[in-house]
Amino acid sequence: MVSTVAKSSGMPGNGQFKIGIDTGGTYTDAVVYCPTTETVVAKAKVSTTHGDLGICVTHALTEILTNGAVPPEHICLVSVSTTLATNALVEGGGRPAGLVAIGLEETVTARRGLDHLLPANPILRVAGGHSPHGLEVDSLDLALLNDWLLLHDSRVEAYAVVGSFSVRNPEHEIITAEAIAEWTGKSVTLSHELSGQLDAPKRAVTALLNARLVPLIHELIAAVERSMVGLKIACPLMVMRGDGSLVSSDFVKAKPIETILSGPAASATGAAALNSITEGVVVDIGGTTTDVATITGGLPASAPSGARIGGHETMVNAVRVHTEGIGGDSHIQPTPLDDKAISIGPRRVTPLVIACSERPEVQVMLEDQINRSVARESDGIYLWLLEHDWATQSTGEATIIAALQASSVGRAYEDVVSSGLERNALNRLIGLGIVGMTAFTPTDAAHVLGVDKRYPAEPAGLGSILLARQLDRFGKPLASDGSLFAELVLKLVSAGIAETILTAAADHDGLPVAHLNSALKAQTHAATRPGSRKFLDVTAEISGAVTAVGAPAVLHQDQLGLKLGTECIVPEHSEVANAYGAATGVIRLVKETVVSAPRRGLFRVHAGEPSNYYDLKQAQAFAEQDAAAALGLGMAAAGSGEFVISHDWEIHEALVETRQLFVEAVLKSVAVGSPV
Repeated sequence: MVSTVAKSSGMPGNGQFKIGIDTGGTYTDAVVYCPTTETVVAKAKVSTTHGDLGICVTHALTEILTNGAVPPEHICLVSVSTTLATNALVEGGGRPAGLVAIGLEETVTARRGLDHLLPANPILRVAGGHSPHGLEVDSLDLALLNDWLLLHDSRVEAYAVVGSFSVRNPEHEIITAEAIAEWTGKSVTLSHELSGQLDAPKRAVTALLNARLVPLIHELIAAVERSMVGLKIACPLMVMRGDGSLVSSDFVKAKPIETILSGPAASATGAAALNSITEGVVVDIGGTTTDVATITGGLPASAPSGARIGGHETMVNAVRVHTEGIGGDSHIQPTPLDDKAISIGPRRVTPLVIACSERPEVQVMLEDQINRSVARESDGIYLWLLEHDWATQSTGEATIIAALQASSVGRAYEDVVSSGLERNALNRLIGLGIVGMTAFTPTDAAHVLGVDKRYPAEPAGLGSILLARQLDRFGKPLASDGSLFAELVLKLVSAGIAETILTAAADHDGLPVAHLNSALKAQTHAATRPGSRKFLDVTAEISGAVTAVGAPAVLHQDQLGLKLGTECIVPEHSEVANAYGAATGVIRLVKETVVSAPRRGLFRVHAGEPSNYYDLKQAQAFAEQDAAAALGLGMAAAGSGEFVISHDWEIHEALVETRQLFVEAVLKSVAVGSPV
């Protein structure tokens, strides 16, 4: 491995503090960080305003600047992590974009799920493309391009271009992109700039999704920049990518897809930094989900084949995260027909303790239901309208909307839903954000037990009693009182989180999940089998400490330690680990260069236009020089000051008749540096 040091030009920072912001699905967190003392000066957590992210960002920035007594002119950097791209892909969002496929037949572009994207995103297939060795196999034919653009440009906001073997020679992609940009003036994504892998259909999916995200990321960055201007914060703006590294806001505008899993990456890097670890397992327990990642060499482990989000396979280098729909605000429901007496999540609802502080009618409902002699499955659930102008799409939706419109403050579930059809309609309305819902959650359980004291605990106590008297599949109450039910809830939440941690560790170690599940079943069976004398000890434990972050982490710290057979550490400032990760992140760019062998004795370096050499060492030297130059430009664009570049070669050979023959060599060049 070879290392070089380089320095890019750029304006120095104008202060001594950094700000990290995380725009999550539920809350937006912010911290002021002092690099000199490595301390958090101020932190804030505000509700995310999805309609206008600028509102919550401004609120969070105002709060931390005020609380930390930090003048705006002393801020030298603002860094943001975001779930915007991830949520857009999961929810099928993004803006319409057009795709031009060069040298790829219809059977090829139907792979990797690309065909599912095409009905809403027009595609043009043109002749052209190159061979695996970078030679042109067919002339580029753009005769149909202008007519296609004229037909579709009014309804798309960006474009993507993918060419056959463009990673070995990008000439046709570049010519096509220049023609589109000249005709439309819109953003064009080139597939070879997002990934160096050969899989053209997968590159096409990645490029098209990137094009669909460009307008969304532009809006987010513009919102943050407006907030900074309004507060007189004049410094560079950085964005965290899905691999846990930072890039400038201008850099990510062209490659927004690289921000998928930005939130989990920020929490993983933040957790590792808060606990000062370079190897281990980190878990982020949020309001809606729990994310688990492994840390190797101080960095979050990446998904080897690229991130998979919302059913889409991409070539984006992103954190390898295991997500479970368990969090502090997960809906707790009795499930009398299942082996497990209660279910936890994946739906997020407003905890009773929070809802009652905003809607006194909820507590009135709880008190009325407590006084009834017969328990009902719908006990403890309250609904209200969030969107009053919703155009209903079924009779079930119409019935629910009409029932909720009859009361300005909301109504009990039992007064709104009376059939399975209406229940399904309600689930859809909740998922769309049309109807709000409160019910018992792990946050309520923590208030019952006194381990969380942010809100008055009486509503949680009433809710726990209502659920405790629900019956299991044997006709017995779930618990004898509310406190025991709350204990059961927190134990089950801890068990679910622990199982997710074990799954992530098994995945990291290359152990099939099916094998782990068998061991866990054996462990459970052995623990519940009568008799004290056992010759077999079946345990699944984590070697090394587990770092837990997120607001609910302290509630499960002890239980996780017991279940995982290790120490569970909740570091200071764990509730804003995502924002801390954004504030303390570094810039890291990776470039791969391939040297192929079209014939014996000829070595072709695929860096831009292919270059031929008759000596492998000369080919390798040129590849390293080209990679260093490209990374130098990239690091400057990404916003780095001084940085270090390292090169690592992987040589592939084949054994032919007792002789080792060169097949190809792959150079991985990595640049790491700090933001200016």
